[in-house]
Amino acid sequence: MEINQAKELVIKAGHELVRSGLIARTWGNVSCRIDEHSFVITPSGREYQTLTPDEIVEVKIKDLSYRGNIVPSSEMGIHRAVYQLRSSSNFVIHTHQVNASAVSVAGLEYFKPLSYYSELGDEVICAEYALPGTKALCENVTAALKKTQGNAVIMSNHGVLCFGESYDSAFRAAYQLEEACREYIEKKVTKCCTSEIKEVEEITAVKDIKEVKDIDQKFTSTLLKIESLLNDCKASGMQKIIRFCTHPDVVRFSKLGTDLKPLVDDFAQIVGTCIKTVEPDVDLITSALESSSAVFVKDLGAICIGDIERDLDAVIMILCKNCTSYFTASALGNIDYIKPEECELMRKNYLEKYSLLSDASRKS
Repeated sequence: MEINQAKELVIKAGHELVRSGLIARTWGNVSCRIDEHSFVITPSGREYQTLTPDEIVEVKIKDLSYRGNIVPSSEMGIHRAVYQLRSSSNFVIHTHQVNASAVSVAGLEYFKPLSYYSELGDEVICAEYALPGTKALCENVTAALKKTQGNAVIMSNHGVLCFGESYDSAFRAAYQLEEACREYIEKKVTKCCTSEIKEVEEITAVKDIKEVKDIDQKFTSTLLKIESLLNDCKASGMQKIIRFCTHPDVVRFSKLGTDLKPLVDDFAQIVGTCIKTVEPDVDLITSALESSSAVFVKDLGAICIGDIERDLDAVIMILCKNCTSYFTASALGNIDYIKPEECELMRKNYLEKYSLLSDASRKS
């Protein structure tokens, strides 16, 4: 494929990933094969909505070398693995989609779709976990690719890798995998807690802080105090935006009265290494938000913060996904948390490096 055409397809794919909700913020990556020697891939830490052809990086399959000052995605190694092992594959998508991520934390070696899907084969292989961007992750994904007959691999506690002969077939694999995982979760998980889900879905969804008065007037006062406090606090020169989340799985978790640890990579990176559950007390809430971007408020849901609306959207999406993953893994009998030391490393790397790349991209 001609390089400029490949770059345009990658940009188009980035827009589709954001529109579809298959990724949050800059998480995930896309590549397109040029020929047997190279491919183009999205850069590291740049917003997909504003990407230009000049920012799409050409990478050599042989040694992952590239030219220029723009750094390619740190996951370029898993893309190369597809191109090396699948000569017919010309497009690769790595996403952190919700349902597949929920299945990824259950400690499965594979799962069998309950319906026929043209891109998935009889079973979807789950690659073993390793830290993102590492040689170990590439090795684990490569091992899974060698086993699968379909065009998708689940990356444990991380996300998925979907691929195909074309842009359309790769996206078809991603959408089919998400639907297959939804069916799997509904059969294996939802029936275990039908009454509880019905109870929390009766709570009014809250998108604006002023709407909380419909739940509890006293809590409205608490949230308004928090908003006032947060407006006076500066984080990297920007005021925090606050939002209250009552997604059913978030409310369900807030009722447990326990803290939530990362089950998926992007939760540790973007939301925090441990999200506390506290009573609706201003001091407790603000204290918890000093080390994370969210806090559960007992029995009501969660308060989430971000520097801008897109960041806040990502925090909420990832928080909901981690809660869904928790209940999926719990129902399947195996809650496979990421190791605390690995969570701390990812969080530190995100705060010190990756988020700065994204901020620079956002302001340019």
